[in-house]
Amino acid sequence: MQPGDLPTGWTGKPAQPDPAADAYQAALVSCVGGRNTNPDRVAQVQSPDYSQGQATISSSAKAMKSPSDVAADAQLLSSPKINDCYATLIRTELAKSAAGATINSLTVTVTPGTGGAPANVVGTAAAQISLTAQGQTATAFIDATFITGPSIEAEVDFQNVGAPIPADVRIPVIANVAARAAQG
Repeated sequence: MQPGDLPTGWTGKPAQPDPAADAYQAALVSCVGGRNTNPDRVAQVQSPDYSQGQATISSSAKAMKSPSDVAADAQLLSSPKINDCYATLIRTELAKSAAGATINSLTVTVTPGTGGAPANVVGTAAAQISLTAQGQTATAFIDATFITGPSIEAEVDFQNVGAPIPADVRIPVIANVAARAAQG
């Protein structure tokens, strides 16, 4: 993702890589029953984290050794276990990052396929999380789009409190990232 992909008013700051990201990916793959392709990653980059109010948008891309690695990861999205596995992953992450918070409800829906987006969008995930912390209750929305290219996997993440980030912001970002990923 690049600054020109967003409407005015979004500010970027350097991404803060999650040192546990590989462990989370391995846990997800293990839960679903797929092949862990992390050892086949040859490069990885992250966009800055862009924010506006409580909303954030970020992206990452990784180059893999072969298209079969990309296909294996895309296949995970079609597993009948994927929604439960993602929910478990989110609960695990929240237990570490939001210590003391109570998860009131959590729904995750992973949808394989383009969903009307560019042809190299292989799926989306949407999560809605109601949390209570320090006597305050809020609902967080997380939307992720999974995009492929020749030996490339990209993910665009949209997070907000109170409401999902509007489609008129998400759709152009996804289209631009998908166009770049398709070119390799």
